[in-house]
Amino acid sequence: MKKLICYLLFGFLFVGAATAQRHDAPVPPEHSSLNKLDGRGKKHGIWLTTKEPGMGEPGINEFGNYQHGYKLGIWYKIDHAGELVAIESFRNNVLDGEVKYYDRGRLYCIGHYRGLNPKNAYDTIVITHPITQEEEYKVIATDQGSLRHGSWKYFDPGNGRLIKEEEYQVDELIFKKDYEVSAAADSIYHKKHEAAMPHNQRKRVLPPTGKKVSYSEY
Repeated sequence: MKKLICYLLFGFLFVGAATAQRHDAPVPPEHSSLNKLDGRGKKHGIWLTTKEPGMGEPGINEFGNYQHGYKLGIWYKIDHAGELVAIESFRNNVLDGEVKYYDRGRLYCIGHYRGLNPKNAYDTIVITHPITQEEEYKVIATDQGSLRHGSWKYFDPGNGRLIKEEEYQVDELIFKKDYEVSAAADSIYHKKHEAAMPHNQRKRVLPPTGKKVSYSEY
């Protein structure tokens, strides 16, 4: 029974974890190819913008693609120290799809937005009832821009473990779960991790056999 509990603890720790390694920020493209306008004077192509620090907020460099004045696709945010801050998805100039946020280059949040179409006054979203699973249509004013829609997971940036999970539908929280790891389980995790380190692998090294080896040349 004790062995079963240990296995379950280890399974929980490793299944509920993201990669805790540091993610390097991408290198912005050459300035000669940046910040172009189309024939109508709208932003088009790859743009790089810089926000200087102020009001207690750090400075941010942001770059991604514009399509005739609208943000489209993946955009990156990097602080002035060169650390990755965010990877966000855009459509029609609003957040839409998966987003990732980082603390000094380490992942701490993965979420999802549903972007509303700014070209219309209202947008229609299909939502699913969390209990009956019945689908219905919800009409929303597009001046809200983007809504949290889908799963949001939060991680400890130091070790990558899942600490909180939420589910949203059109910005309404329908599910939430906090994950707690006991001190005993935390100790087991760290001991196993430390034992797996190369300097703790105590393997017996035998001398070569069958011929003499000279170490004088070393």
